Amino acid sequence: MKKIFSLLFVLTFVCGGIWAQSMKLYTTSGSVIPNGGTVGFLRTLYDTTTDVALEIDMKNISSSSQTYKVIRTVKTLPGDQKTNFCFAGGCFPDTTNISPSSLTLSPGVLDNNFSAHVSPHAYGGSALVYYKFYNIKDNNDTIGIYIQTEVWHLGIENLLNSRADLGNAYPNPANEKFTVEYTVTNEGTANLVLRNILGATILEQAVSNGNGKVQINTADLPEGIYFCSLFVDGKSLSTRKLVIRH
Repeated sequence: MKKIFSLLFVLTFVCGGIWAQSMKLYTTSGSVIPNGGTVGFLRTLYDTTTDVALEIDMKNISSSSQTYKVIRTVKTLPGDQKTNFCFAGGCFPDTTNISPSSLTLSPGVLDNNFSAHVSPHAYGGSALVYYKFYNIKDNNDTIGIYIQTEVWHLGIENLLNSRADLGNAYPNPANEKFTVEYTVTNEGTANLVLRNILGATILEQAVSNGNGKVQINTADLPEGIYFCSLFVDGKSLSTRKLVIRH
């Protein structure tokens, strides 16, 4: 059974183009993904046999019906990890790079028939896969995204002997400031990282081992959704959603 995990970051590396595009891509939370952008998530798994996936929404922004297919290009895939995708009502094996099926969208229709999957097969690490959506009637009408996954394994011994966790941020929604409590019981380097919905790092602050509390000023931050994460040795071990509202 596949599991869909929360989207944690979207890095906007923009590739410009001179051709008009009939489509736009969106995260499931409604954020526009620019052409050439990177969408990804950080995930620590206690079971690295679990399939993880990201869903991407696609919209026909033209004034007529269009038909699309998708091409996959694997850039980086560590160990025995496998990657595959689902599109236009079908899910394809990891050997498939071009979707056998196509998707026809009427003008203005938003579709959620695409998802990108990574099966860790007990291997952690960073994977990067590029997906290009193209109009079968016009090869110049394309849009591409990179799907980046960070899958890490926390073994049973580490799970029993160490713990890293964030409490809920309060107040939430926050106006001028919020407070979050944390617990770190291992000897790694710990950092509290605040990101906006597009994945840009707003703040990064080192925290000490043990139990602690951090207060962060939000008075100058735009309203919106943010993610507060606790990283230990570069791995995201706990994340809380925060809303800023002035």
